[in-house]
Amino acid sequence: MAQNNLANSVYATPGYYSAGEQQKQQNPEVKSNVRLGLSKFEKTVVILGCSLVFFLMVGLVGEKISLGNHATELQVTTNLLGKVKDDNSILKQEVSELQSGNRLQKIAKQADLSLSNKNVRNVSK
Repeated sequence: MAQNNLANSVYATPGYYSAGEQQKQQNPEVKSNVRLGLSKFEKTVVILGCSLVFFLMVGLVGEKISLGNHATELQVTTNLLGKVKDDNSILKQEVSELQSGNRLQKIAKQADLSLSNKNVRNVSK
């Protein structure tokens, strides 16, 4: 304990520190607030980078809107194609019904026509 008191009394004496150390001890929390500015090149790069990002975002939004419109058109066209296919199948069924042998025989009977096998010829190319 005696030695601790001795050390404190030596450091507490004025004149023990040199002039530079006293100055550091008086203002230990002084920090230099030097702010470095941006050069013209750095400002230009930052502005061009921000502009590029902005225009890419606007372009992306435009392309998303365009994609949505095309998807809607595709859906409408797909629905229309489905309706046309349904109409075609209905018309094909009607054609096959109109060409059926039973229907032709019924019409021939109403017109007093008869089918004779000796009068029928098969022709092929």
